[in-house]
Amino acid sequence: GAADVAGSVAGSIEDSVDSTVDLLTDEATVEETRAELDGMATATLDRLFLEQPQAQDLYAQSVGHAIFDTRKLSVAGLAGGTGRGVAVSAEGARTYMRMGTAGVGLSFGIGGFETQVVLLFEDEAAFTEFVTLGLDATADAGSMFGEESASVGVQFVNGRAMFVLTKQGWKVSATAAGTKYWVDATLN
Repeated sequence: GAADVAGSVAGSIEDSVDSTVDLLTDEATVEETRAELDGMATATLDRLFLEQPQAQDLYAQSVGHAIFDTRKLSVAGLAGGTGRGVAVSAEGARTYMRMGTAGVGLSFGIGGFETQVVLLFEDEAAFTEFVTLGLDATADAGSMFGEESASVGVQFVNGRAMFVLTKQGWKVSATAAGTKYWVDATLN
């Protein structure tokens, strides 16, 4: 029935996300992958601060941040995205993570090219929950953001501020709708 098809497609997306993420790192050792993610994170933060200077104020107030590099993929006609990143506490502790989008939410900005996502965390509880439990915002897919996201303003919402680099530049998001983040067991 329809539930079987939906379950099969969801399983295919998860398998494809895993294999695509594996493809992104097959040529590298764990140490090389970590170094690549650390370099990407530094370059992405530098670009964010250059192009969205007000993000520096929130960064200064945050207890931690996470930065992801994403790529688009398509499975069974459904668009989605996958990526890897690193969450960094104010003390410098690093947790390497994965992310996936379910064809809504962030995937509007992926548009067939690599992009970056920056999350800033306002309080210790929100950051700790993120690096231990991850974040599953796939159920919030109905509240995805679009062009109006530029007017959200640079502020914390529910303990997080989110910036997404799109073809049009940085977008500010009030939500991580349609996206799941989890700890990367192979890199930690």
